[in-house]
Amino acid sequence: MIRVVVYGRTSTKDEFIEKQIDELTFMILQSKDREIVKIIKDEGVFNDFEPEDRKHFPKIFKMAEKKEFDELWVASIDRLAKDMDVVGYIRTLLRRQGIKVVSLDDSVEKAFNGPKDASGEMGLDKYQQKRMNGVDRAIREHRTLQRPPFGYISVDKKLVIDERYRGLIKELFKDFENQNMSIRKLSLKYGLAPSLIQRIRSNPIYTTGEVKWQGKVVYRIEPIVKGESDEKGEN
Repeated sequence: MIRVVVYGRTSTKDEFIEKQIDELTFMILQSKDREIVKIIKDEGVFNDFEPEDRKHFPKIFKMAEKKEFDELWVASIDRLAKDMDVVGYIRTLLRRQGIKVVSLDDSVEKAFNGPKDASGEMGLDKYQQKRMNGVDRAIREHRTLQRPPFGYISVDKKLVIDERYRGLIKELFKDFENQNMSIRKLSLKYGLAPSLIQRIRSNPIYTTGEVKWQGKVVYRIEPIVKGESDEKGEN
């Protein structure tokens, strides 16, 4: 049996993602030699998001590395990305694992298969170079590099504090100093997932404003939790 992963994506949460899933499921079930092993959905994901930054898309790459499926089905090729360089990047990575991308949008798929697939490695190199150029420019301009951490939002592609959570995060950091407050207790107190609390605790952005990229500090923004000396300086 050919193992299939179904992927659906919408740009806004108002779009009806189940229509994509239903169409794909119907077509796959018509084939007697295919089985669906996973349905993955990303709702409200804008086209300019990197695949790795989507909430659920990285599961596809992880499954591919483990050889857990043979084909990736999408309703149309732009559900992967609008940018054909990004599509080429995704397809090349999956093809290296022996995985085929199948789209219901046959005309787009056939047009894409020719020169893009023949130069897959060149397309990957082109995308990676384009991506690094974009990252370098974003660093110079102090723009958002990836999905904002909890407590921050992106405004005009700049990271700023989300005032809805400033107080919560300050209280959370006070509790971090309490040796009796375990991650589980903090999770119950604040209604946040333990994994999120651990990420907040380990991310220096909250106390120093350090924005990191690939393990290096690339610029600084306003921290939510300021040190004692900073607090005194404001009074």
